[in-house]
Amino acid sequence: MTFRPVLAAAALLALAACAQEAAPVVAPAPAPAPQAQAPAPAPAERPRALPIFFEPWSADIGPQAQAALDEAAERVRAAPNARLLVVGYASPRGSGEANALLSQLRARKVYDALVAAGVPAAKLRRTSRGPTPGMEDLESRRVEVRVDEAAPARRR
Repeated sequence: MTFRPVLAAAALLALAACAQEAAPVVAPAPAPAPQAQAPAPAPAERPRALPIFFEPWSADIGPQAQAALDEAAERVRAAPNARLLVVGYASPRGSGEANALLSQLRARKVYDALVAAGVPAAKLRRTSRGPTPGMEDLESRRVEVRVDEAAPARRR
């Protein structure tokens, strides 16, 4: 007796055993009972911070950044008590001093653009945080424009 016929017989027996097992019968799930239509969800609250992103080693405001600046200016005009905090960030790549200066420059550029868009300087405050440890990509190269409708404005 050779090894091949034994192997073939074992394979056939295994297939036959599988074929004899009946597949479990699963009943279809019952249709859900009709319900009254749920009320529409409340409109999502606008985010409190608008990110403005920059290219690496740049403080130039591009078209997408300008759209975010326009939205921030609109929010301030729509809410008389609204104040904006402009916070600059930078990537951790490169020297810490260069990134600290770049985050300051980015915050200053956004601050100036908001003033040019008609936001009173008295409603703005700006600061910078420098490099963002742990963030290497686009999210580290940003300025956040934070809307605070209750805080008094301080100019810096």
